[in-house]
Formats: sequence, structure tokens, C-alpha cells
Amino acid sequence: MKTPRLLVLAPAAALALGAGLLVAAGSPAQGDDATLDTAAATDAVTAASTAVVLAEDGPQPTTLQRTVADRVTALLTPRGDKPADGVPVSLDVGLIGVTGSPVEGYTLVVTQGTDGKALVSRLTSGLPLTARRLLTVETSERTTDELRNAWDGVRGERWRSAAAVPTGAYGLDLDPELEAVVVDVEGAEPAALARLSDEAASVEGAPPEAVVVRYTGEAARTSRAADTAPHWAGARISASTGVCSSGFAVKSKTSSTRYGVVAGHCGPNGTAWYSGSNYFGRTAARSSYPDYDQALLSGSTYSNYLYTDGRDTEDVRVVGAANDGSIGDSVCASGYVSKSICGIKIKSLSATFCDDGGSSCTTYLMRGRRDDDLRIVYQGDSGGPVYWRNPDAARASIRGMVIAYDMSGVRLYAERYTSISNHLGVVAVTS
Repeated sequence: MKTPRLLVLAPAAALALGAGLLVAAGSPAQGDDATLDTAAATDAVTAASTAVVLAEDGPQPTTLQRTVADRVTALLTPRGDKPADGVPVSLDVGLIGVTGSPVEGYTLVVTQGTDGKALVSRLTSGLPLTARRLLTVETSERTTDELRNAWDGVRGERWRSAAAVPTGAYGLDLDPELEAVVVDVEGAEPAALARLSDEAASVEGAPPEAVVVRYTGEAARTSRAADTAPHWAGARISASTGVCSSGFAVKSKTSSTRYGVVAGHCGPNGTAWYSGSNYFGRTAARSSYPDYDQALLSGSTYSNYLYTDGRDTEDVRVVGAANDGSIGDSVCASGYVSKSICGIKIKSLSATFCDDGGSSCTTYLMRGRRDDDLRIVYQGDSGGPVYWRNPDAARASIRGMVIAYDMSGVRLYAERYTSISNHLGVVAVTS
């Protein structure tokens, strides 16, 4: 049975209990007049704690490392609109994907017959020779055509067995470690699935091992309490359709008009949103859904502040920049339910998420998870910002917007910033 999208939203009534009013840091509270020694000791403990927390983000890349990472990212993400077929654009140059990070360097996993040396030369053209040390190449046994056929077979539902057809949500991506199209299906593994044998492919027209099917538990499209205008990102917003989280502030590329962003599945155009009793705006510019799970919030005022209380070191951050980031970068996500959780590593920028048995798919998404497999997303977090945190100041750089999760919330999917900017004709508000 198909899963209605609205069921993955957190119902407003279900989240009302226990939702407290969020208050930004303001005037000193009672008890601030501590002795100097006590204050110094507190500062020392806080500094040590902050250092431990930020250590999960890892070292910051040099300018050269970031340049190489940006060029790699450009091969993994489409320019302009998302291609309709959803096939990762990296296959156009024979690149299955990459592993590593900007600081560690990347391993480029290429298809059989692809000239890896030429690809490295292209990525390091005009850079110092040391840039080549940041890239190594591994050649897969799979060809580009085999992986394209495997991807098309999954999207076209050319499953070898009727028992194989997903009836709920699933994620889809090219995995450079498995060198295959990986399908992560919601729920427990069915009994006696012959399609997973080594002798038979999962989909017709694809060789064995070109498609890997895994069963990952709960999956869904993914809601701080009574935010007042000008509105911040990460607040609880509610409507007749359910509860979501507010996204980051943007402005039109052709005017100074400001908006908020919100996940497209949260509600159709015209949906009226409130944070507590405070009017937040109406959904607008939602189009080409589910290809694009993104929309605008209009009709109120919107600020470049983020709620970041939770596992971040700051309760509030100010947006100062925006881009997609790179594979291996450590980012944070801030949703009404989960609050802020950091240490999320970007694993892909070309993932696909499908629900309703594969009839509704969103492509070219960021996919990320923590190394310790902590749950990072809950229903109601949809629309919340994904951001990079500045280790030296209470500032942030936007990377995207949460729209879904699988593996029972261990792994998130997010619309990339550049996709939002291109499709909605906006840029992030940074001042």
C-alpha cells in the first residue's frame, strides 16, 4: 500500500505536548554575579568542552585543499536544473564517486575504461603540483553503461521478482565503495529473496552486483516553539497539514524581497504557517514536486539567524555564506525536533530519495550521517537548515535543507543549497 506523504509529517497535536518556548540569549540571568575565580573556572571548563565538541569536525582544509574539493564537487553535482532521469552526472566523465575528505584527499573511483590520470590532470589544472597528491584513482570492474542501465532499471521498476518491488520509501545512490547502485529500502528484509543471490541480478538488464539492495528500517520525509518576526531558521512551524521546521532566509535574485525556505512536501502553495500563535507566512513557489522538494515562505519577515541549541557549541548562529560543501565535510543540521546535531559527514551530493513505492522521487540530494550512527533526524525536522559551523565565531554557512531520512533517522537527505538557489531564484541572506 502506498504511503501518503502527509503521514510522514509530525502531526501538530502530537508535537504540541512538551514544546517549550525558545528564548534567545538576552540580559544576564540571576546568579551571573559570581566571583572572579568561579567565572574563570567555568570559562575553562566551557573552553575545554568546546574543544572536545569541535574536534568531531576535524581540521580545517587549506586553500589548496578546498580548491581541489570544490572542483571534485563540481563533477558530482549538476549545473542549473536537475536532469530529469536523476542519473548522477559524474557518470558523464566516468566517475562513480569519491571517498575521503578535503583534508585527507580523495580517492576517485572510476568506471572501467575511464582515463583516471586525465581526470586528475583536469581537476588539478593550473594548481601547484602538490595538488595531485590529494587525488588517487581506483578503477572499478563496472562500466559506465552497466551502471546507467542499473540505475534506469531501478527507477523504471524493472525488478526481476515481484517480491523485490519496494512498496514504501527508499534511497538510491551510486556507492563508490561498493561500486554499485545501492537501493536502501524502508523496513525489514523480506524472507527468501532469491534476487539477492550471487547468480541473479536485482533488476533486469543489469549484471550481478551492479545493484545492491539493503533494508534499513524506518524511512520518511521529515518540525523550536513560538518564534516571532523577523523569523529564524530551525523553528517549529505548524499548519493544517502538520508540523515542519523553518528553513534559512533567502532573498530574490531580482529584488530585495526576503523569504524563508521550507520543504515542498510540508504543504502545497497557499498553506498558512504559524509558530505558536505567530504568523510565519504562506507556502509559495512550490513547483515540479517531487523532483524539487523545496518551496518559499512569504508574507512575513525573515532573518539570517539560526536556532542552534543542542549539540552545537552556540545556541544561535548568524548566516554569513552559503554553498554545497564537499564530500567528507563535517556539517550540522538544525530541526525543531532534533535541535542542532553536528559531526554529520557529507557522504554524497547525488543521492535520490523515493517514497510512495518509488512513484515520488527527489534527486541530486545531499546524504550524510555521523560516524557513530547517532540518530540525527526525526519526523518534523523537514525544512531545517544544514550548515557548516565556524569554529571561531557564532557564524554559519548554509549547505542545504533537511527533507528526509532513512536507517531509522541515522542518515539524512537534504536539498543542496545550489539546487534551492537555482530552482527558486534566490540567494541566502547573509547580512
